[in-house]
Amino acid sequence: MEQPKGVDWTVIILTCQYKDSVQVFQRELEVRQKREQIPAGTLLLAVEDPEKRVGSGGATLNALLVAAEHLSARAGFTVVTSDVLHSAWILILHMGRDFPFDDCGRAFTCLPMENPEGPVEALVCNLDCLLDIMTYRLGPGSPPGV
Repeated sequence: MEQPKGVDWTVIILTCQYKDSVQVFQRELEVRQKREQIPAGTLLLAVEDPEKRVGSGGATLNALLVAAEHLSARAGFTVVTSDVLHSAWILILHMGRDFPFDDCGRAFTCLPMENPEGPVEALVCNLDCLLDIMTYRLGPGSPPGV
């Protein structure tokens, strides 16, 4: 069965609390792109929160600024412009805070399920479910935006 047409994300951003986590989360996003769960043209960003306990509002604004910087550079602008955001589909996912004894974070907790329509056989985690729901169930038909 063929996967229905989903949102062609311009940028997917995963915010995290600690700088040490940025590279690991960036790599996880890239793995999903190689598995074709995320289109090849999608810009993937893992972004550290600007301050501790900044909250999801501050993390979202910071993520939008970083997205605007990258999209402005991609479009050939020499300064950051919000014009690049008008036609962009941006998915921002927040990792939230870390908990003691939670070795992989809530986003990467493996779930007792499988994805028979997935391009490869692999463990399914919360992040995979969120990407699927936002891309194929909630996002289609929505206008550009965050």
